[in-house]
Amino acid sequence: LLVPYIDKNADMKTIIWDTIRISGGNDSIISKAAKKMLQNEQIVTKWAPALLLMELDNVLWREKDSIPVKTLWEYLCTYCYLPRLSGESVLMDAIQTGLNSTEYFAFASGFDGNRYIDRKLNQYVGIIERSGMLVKLAVAKKQIEEEEAKRQADAAARAAQMGGASIPASVSGEGYTPSTIYPTEPTGAGTQEVHESPAAEQPKNKRFFMSADLDTTRINRDVQKYVEEIIQHLTSVDGATVKVSLEVEAISNAGFSQQTMRTVTENCRTLRVRSFGFDDE
Repeated sequence: LLVPYIDKNADMKTIIWDTIRISGGNDSIISKAAKKMLQNEQIVTKWAPALLLMELDNVLWREKDSIPVKTLWEYLCTYCYLPRLSGESVLMDAIQTGLNSTEYFAFASGFDGNRYIDRKLNQYVGIIERSGMLVKLAVAKKQIEEEEAKRQADAAARAAQMGGASIPASVSGEGYTPSTIYPTEPTGAGTQEVHESPAAEQPKNKRFFMSADLDTTRINRDVQKYVEEIIQHLTSVDGATVKVSLEVEAISNAGFSQQTMRTVTENCRTLRVRSFGFDDE
């Protein structure tokens, strides 16, 4: 068995061939080669996010703030100085585990030239999109701090614009500043009319609704995205009641077979679907 590798601590351009003898047994040569590589840890089937971060810091994004996931996988498949993963799912699992922590890296859907879009950090991400990118932890945290500072500054500015006039101190030197001031006007001999507070503004935007079509070839991915990007935000609102339902319509010009009807009907009953059925229309 000839296994190519590069010692990045010695020479990044010289490929070294590790020669391993494999013989004996009744397995095929491919099975024996695979077993030998697994035994020698020359194929990685489970990768820790800390090891992924180490490769990123040492080589892949040493002078960059981020790296596309697609590019990262292409590098892992190309360069012999990087770990040899058994499949792309090993990389995706490592990224998914790392994002559910504050110690490794962040994830973003894109970069608009100034900021990373749809940033995710310290949260569960069900699907890692190859079109997204990993972002250095320090860079992501800096953006979070800047956005929070801007939000607080905007909130303070709005509060200053909505604030009332201040009340001067009394003769005794004590004063107060109520949130709202309602002046009084003389209406007669020694009487004053007090202006009542206006009625509180009724809440707006009290209901949200949506309807979406799902791609039957990527249902799991689409549903996960709706949960993470929409439903999760709605359920996090205090006092909000969120109802999610599923509608399915299937049409076959040739008609569904008795076996399909029987299987689907039994499964609907087992899953306690609220309403279902077949018809001739």
